[in-house]
Amino acid sequence: MAEPSPAVVATGISKTFGAVHALDDVSLSVKQGSSLALFGRNGAGKSTLISIITGLQKPDTGTLEFGNFGAGGGIECVYQRSTLVPGFTAAENVSLNNYHTKAGAIDWRVLRRRGVEMLAEWDCADVANIAVENLAPVEKKIVEICRALSRNPSVLLLDEPTAGLDYASAQRLFARIREARSRGVSLIFVSHHLEESFDVCDHTVVLRDGRVVLDRKLEGLGIKDIVGAMIGETRARSDAIVPTELPNNSKRLLAVENLSIGNGISEIDLSVSEGECVGLAGLEGAGHMRVAQAICGLRSDASGTVSVGDKQVSGFGVPASLKAGIGFIPEDRHDGGYVPALSVSENATLPIMGALRNSVGMLTRSAREKAYRHLSGAWSIKSDGPDQPVEELSGGNQQKVVLARAMSTDPRVIVLMNPTAGVDVAAKWSIYETVKSNAAAGKAVLIASAEDDDFSICHRVIVMFRGKFHRELKAPFSGHELALAIQGE
Repeated sequence: MAEPSPAVVATGISKTFGAVHALDDVSLSVKQGSSLALFGRNGAGKSTLISIITGLQKPDTGTLEFGNFGAGGGIECVYQRSTLVPGFTAAENVSLNNYHTKAGAIDWRVLRRRGVEMLAEWDCADVANIAVENLAPVEKKIVEICRALSRNPSVLLLDEPTAGLDYASAQRLFARIREARSRGVSLIFVSHHLEESFDVCDHTVVLRDGRVVLDRKLEGLGIKDIVGAMIGETRARSDAIVPTELPNNSKRLLAVENLSIGNGISEIDLSVSEGECVGLAGLEGAGHMRVAQAICGLRSDASGTVSVGDKQVSGFGVPASLKAGIGFIPEDRHDGGYVPALSVSENATLPIMGALRNSVGMLTRSAREKAYRHLSGAWSIKSDGPDQPVEELSGGNQQKVVLARAMSTDPRVIVLMNPTAGVDVAAKWSIYETVKSNAAAGKAVLIASAEDDDFSICHRVIVMFRGKFHRELKAPFSGHELALAIQGE
């Protein structure tokens, strides 16, 4: 039997951004009808390689070949973040930017028929005329894949395709992906959920620090082998995490009991003592972010009890959490973290505006700037002054303003979600030092994050997997141990 011809071949791809070598002599090949799992930790080079394969960026050196389709002509990508138009129907989204026209106008009859036919192949014909904003998450993902397949690609690239899906929905999606492969579609599959690769892939390439460190068939490999390649043997042995020493006889400050969130998380118990820093880790969708959100009062579908000291928080709402002494930063600073149109001093002092008013109820500039100087000094915020718009700051300093705002009320408990997202190395370690000093001063710190480095200051890390507490790691532990636990090992 003849060997399948290559659908895409990358040879010697390198890409640098300033002093950063994002990709260094990367080569890979995807044969027609085959499926490649592309793995690597954050910063390993996956996103850069994807952008080059899809034509969004050009490599500094190296070549790309695309079978008989020409550069970029046979590649379609389904991204992690939805690109659907919410008000359009599923059928309209399937044909988005690829409409059949008649006499210069869209042929709506053909569009609807085509949408039904494409969706029928995925057992979703019944959603063709429903606006995608009303579809279930797995149905939205299927619509995106159908849109990509409607252009007859030689290679379909799926970037975190199961993000936001439960286990049953993911399995349904995998079944349809296998059917697409049987029709000759080649697949590049990118996911942090390593176990998913064994459902749909036959080959894997692992990137570490911009280089290919593993390129072989998946047969005979296990999750431990892939994690080992992603982490590296030297780092796996040597990067044991050792935070500051936990104070003796510290009292429990945060207590969460019988916490349930929606239909996916139930009966969660955890506690954090004064002076302690605890991490919540997991893959996307594991539940750790939802637990952190519930503690902060950001989940209306939560039930159970949250207590600070000996006082129970009244309900699951932000005002009640703040009043109880819980300060927090959201998962994404651009979404609820700060107000772009306001200055750095206004953003940092928003929660304490009432306390800065004078005897006649007027907010005084001098009081606000005095409070800001204290917060700015504590978090090492670099700006042109208290009146500079926060949107003009670097990402690291924007994040520090968000952290300062969370601490402006002098909370007893601090909940930090992705505290170093989108910041440079210098800002990251500056944030860690300030968080450590707050813990040392007797506050309880809870960090929920997708970034392993954020757990370097934690005394212990609770790992969640599919909505449940899976393991608890006590410092010192290695990055290798943490990575395996996050994968459910």
